[in-house]
Amino acid sequence: MSHSSTPAAAPRARRLTRPRWRDPRLLIGAVLVLVSLVATTTLVRAVAETTRVWAAAEDLVPGGELTADSFVPIEVKLPASEGEYIPADSHIEPGTTVRAVVGTGELIPVSSLVALSDLSGRVVSVDVSSALPAAVASGSRVDVWATDARAAEVEAPTVILEGADVLSVDRGGGDFASPGAARIEVYVPDGRIGEVIRALASGHHISVVVVPDGHSAGGAEAEPTEVVP
Repeated sequence: MSHSSTPAAAPRARRLTRPRWRDPRLLIGAVLVLVSLVATTTLVRAVAETTRVWAAAEDLVPGGELTADSFVPIEVKLPASEGEYIPADSHIEPGTTVRAVVGTGELIPVSSLVALSDLSGRVVSVDVSSALPAAVASGSRVDVWATDARAAEVEAPTVILEGADVLSVDRGGGDFASPGAARIEVYVPDGRIGEVIRALASGHHISVVVVPDGHSAGGAEAEPTEVVP
């Protein structure tokens, strides 16, 4: 007895179909890629973002009028304290000075600016009787001592100024160590002006002592990234 057999039909291979834009998986993937790109771009911009503010081009001292040459623009990162410093596109009014010393290269706080007419002190010229220390310069701080040299016995010196800010120094063009050859301009608070003028007028022997770290009164902690001349 013979049996006829017919071969079993081979299974048809499924044809690959292109993904459609309406496929939820494709849409979710595209959204994730887009979000990642936006987040990366935002992060890079935030890290690289800087603020352009004014820094001191020279030592700024109370009583010294600020000019266009007193500032230099600088790019810094100020994420939390941007409003505390002066934007480089700001205009400084004539007759403006600082309340405390701002050293060369330091950022200038908005709170440090004051009109010369509102400053509680004056600039006084002081002739120095003894050798002037070489470290005395514009922007440094000094103690000024006075001794009554006319007394029969030399009296103990007294401090007539403590931590006075120096605006300028004139060493006389010769040997700066020669007595009487130097003159400094210092900022004197209102309450001490009378005592200083009295000591100078009565011919007291004037000596100057440098205060260490003369720039400790001002400055900022921000690290500059680029100086733009």
